[in-house]
Amino acid sequence: MKKATVVFLVSMFLLVSAVAVFAQQFDDIIKIGAAVSLTGKTAYEGQMVKRGYEVWEKWVNEHGGIKADGKTYGVEVLYYDDESDPVRSARLTERLITEDNVNFLAGPYSSSITFATTAIGEKYGVITIASTANARNIYERGYKNVFSVLPPAPLLMAPIAYMMDEVLEPRPKTVAIVVANDLFPLDVATGFNDICTELGFDVVMFEKYPPGSTDLSALLTKVKALDADILAGGGYTADALMILRQCKELDYTPKMFASIVGVFVPGFLKEIGADGNYAVEGEWWVPAMKTEDHIFGTTENYLQACIDMFGDDFIANYQTAAASATVSIIQMAIEKAGTIETEQVRDALKSFDVIELACFSPVEFAENGENIQWEHPVIQIQNEVVKVVYPLSSQESAPLYPAPTWKER
Repeated sequence: MKKATVVFLVSMFLLVSAVAVFAQQFDDIIKIGAAVSLTGKTAYEGQMVKRGYEVWEKWVNEHGGIKADGKTYGVEVLYYDDESDPVRSARLTERLITEDNVNFLAGPYSSSITFATTAIGEKYGVITIASTANARNIYERGYKNVFSVLPPAPLLMAPIAYMMDEVLEPRPKTVAIVVANDLFPLDVATGFNDICTELGFDVVMFEKYPPGSTDLSALLTKVKALDADILAGGGYTADALMILRQCKELDYTPKMFASIVGVFVPGFLKEIGADGNYAVEGEWWVPAMKTEDHIFGTTENYLQACIDMFGDDFIANYQTAAASATVSIIQMAIEKAGTIETEQVRDALKSFDVIELACFSPVEFAENGENIQWEHPVIQIQNEVVKVVYPLSSQESAPLYPAPTWKER
């Protein structure tokens, strides 16, 4: 017998044996469908989402499965590559429902693709937990089978405002907001403005600037004249770099700079070095969080499960964590309902107060399925190292405030 034939037969024997052991271990299987971007323009993000689903699937099957309906269920996640195409993703979602007979749907990457796939899930009455889709139009269609893990964009900077209110000493009084006139940063900045106003801060400036601007010196000169305690805004990484550099050129030191996006990007510190110190930013999730649930136990356990599965160099990002949260929430709802029947699981999802997760920030569903929980982490650059400074339950270091002047650094 040829060596290749022997290897093939041994491989088949091992595969059949594994399937047999799996079948003996569980009474039945819960099938979850996921059309995700494994190729195309969002392939990197789609792969990270898939890994989040995979690490949960492996963990649950190795830790006794899910108990409901008087049975012990194993779990199986079925994947198709949507090639980063909303039309293809919708078609594959229909296939998962009508041909593969999945019980639930775990969302794809991106809001635009999720907008398409959730219409299919709603058509067939199959619940979708959207892992990485927080565009508000997804949740404004009156659907009853769509739930989001990510909060909407206007809540991204919310924990910064609450940190300002609860933690910073002396408590800031005034806020200036300068923001790129682009959809996402404008949504975030508007939400921050509203929450700051609700908390009693005086927003002394809210100014938009053209996206892609390379010189904000005139606008920042106006901010300097107002001497606001908090300077907030920007757009993306290039904006955060530009604002800090031009503040230094103008010898203007806000007591704290709160960025929309960019500070947590590895290239930020490489570009700006020590001048990035004291900047803060809200994140959907970071690996330094310290949270717990009954599935993974602790965040540390979750991160170790990722390393065990994907290698020592793997660092879970928010897409991976949000995906693991997606399927963890499905599990929690099934366990609460005591069944895999859609109506009861949907009722269980709606009945949750705040869902605490070892793999992600807390989740709380509004009536339309949006996650309205704002208590995700705030990071600050301290001595050129990223530290979690809020919430207090995950705090690695107290926030440094007020920032020393440029000349004092």
